[in-house]
Amino acid sequence: FLSIVLALFAELGTIFTLPIAQHFGYTVKQAAAISVVGGADGPMVLFTSLKLAPELFVPIAVVAYLYLGLAYGGYPYLVRLMIPSRKLRGTIMPYDSKASQFTSGQKMAFAVVCCVVLCLLLPVAAPLLFSLFFGIVIRESGIKQFQDLLSGPVLYLSTLFLGLTLGILCEANTILDPKVLPLLLLGMLSLLLSGIGGIIGGYVAYFCTGGKVNPVVGIAGVSCVPTTAKVAQKIVQKDNPHAIIMQYALGANVMGVITTAIIAGVFCSIIK
Repeated sequence: FLSIVLALFAELGTIFTLPIAQHFGYTVKQAAAISVVGGADGPMVLFTSLKLAPELFVPIAVVAYLYLGLAYGGYPYLVRLMIPSRKLRGTIMPYDSKASQFTSGQKMAFAVVCCVVLCLLLPVAAPLLFSLFFGIVIRESGIKQFQDLLSGPVLYLSTLFLGLTLGILCEANTILDPKVLPLLLLGMLSLLLSGIGGIIGGYVAYFCTGGKVNPVVGIAGVSCVPTTAKVAQKIVQKDNPHAIIMQYALGANVMGVITTAIIAGVFCSIIK
């Protein structure tokens, strides 16, 4: 439940960028595609832009994959700005002994049930949701051959194909389009707002639990797996070498991916 709360707060950029983008003259479909950049999850952004605004697919894809630079370079400064107290950043979170009580079979069953329910609710986003939960099932199945296949050849070939496709489609007219510069700024704004929302969620969790939750873990709600989780752990460990929050940060990361997928499915389903 902590991960769910943090992930919801970290969608602040996705929610608020939509009306801001409309104010800049983008249609509601284009604005929705741009706002999903705030979820900081590449596949979700690509899927939504192809569904809602294929004419902006290339610039949105380029902006979406710039989030890695912002997450690594910008989010640490944002965290230190919003959480200035070193003592607060170094808060030690208790070890969750219940996390180890779930078996791989239970996790696979949970993934299957969630996939079926969400696909029935959001049929437009069924391919996206199926891919997400299929990866979880493969990871938990323990079948090393499938794990090596997906994490090796399939991953590298998909990345290569995506890079080649963007390189071929990225013409001079596309880059020089007057709509591209505002899109770049809106994408960065969306990521910034999501980071702020995640930290606010961390503060809410901190005060509601009586100081048991480190507010830095909120930045991991931005679903840039596992970048924001590593950023959170690095910041915390620098201030307190004995503080380990990685397990909580990764939980927020994964829930952020699921939340972004749900929002992308909602946008694709209701925006006509």
